[in-house]
Amino acid sequence: MSFASRGSLRSFFNALLSFVYPPLCLSCQRLLEHGGDRVCPDCWNSIRAATRESPLFAETAEKLVASGVVDELVSLYVFEKEGVFQAVVHNLKYAGVQELGLELGRRLGKSFVENGICANAIIPVPLHRRKLRERGYNQAELIARGVSEVSKIPVRCDLVRRRKYTKTQTVLTLEERRENMEQAFEVASIRTSEVRDKKFVLIDDVITTGSTIIACAAVLRASGAVGVIGASAALAE
Repeated sequence: MSFASRGSLRSFFNALLSFVYPPLCLSCQRLLEHGGDRVCPDCWNSIRAATRESPLFAETAEKLVASGVVDELVSLYVFEKEGVFQAVVHNLKYAGVQELGLELGRRLGKSFVENGICANAIIPVPLHRRKLRERGYNQAELIARGVSEVSKIPVRCDLVRRRKYTKTQTVLTLEERRENMEQAFEVASIRTSEVRDKKFVLIDDVITTGSTIIACAAVLRASGAVGVIGASAALAE
């Protein structure tokens, strides 16, 4: 069968699949106009923005900067329980809908461009190899790839690694989160020279207390990084 014939056959089956299982918004279940979308425009627009003037943004940025290892914060949305963003991030992390990570990244990347964010590289907060094996992908890396697509800042996944398998942060107190992140990350020894005198963006899906970003930024600073920006798709209250 020729390449053109295979392409036509694939298009036919995709059209048939869309007819039998019409694409629905993962949040409101409304029929989507474009099959490639996973969330409808109304749902995207309903997510509360994490504006720089909001108390949550200011409070989170203050915590990060007070650590002495993070220079500033860039974020896009507010994580609200039972809200649209929760549905988005749940499908991204636990249902394997990886394109949502790329879309979040593209949206965050526009914020990078609008705010003139520059860096030598974007580093997604790494998963432990055990967690990566369980999930199959790092959602922070997908977001980072989307940001890179828009901002043109390259992604580096080989500079920082997670050395300790940590508990999920969602059920821990502030102090437990800090303890959980102690010595969780390290800069790869063969990459130290590539970190020295460079500026980086650290990206995670959601920032709550900032413990993960701070722990990751600390090892970059210890290896000679001159600047670290914390970034996320959302901030949690």
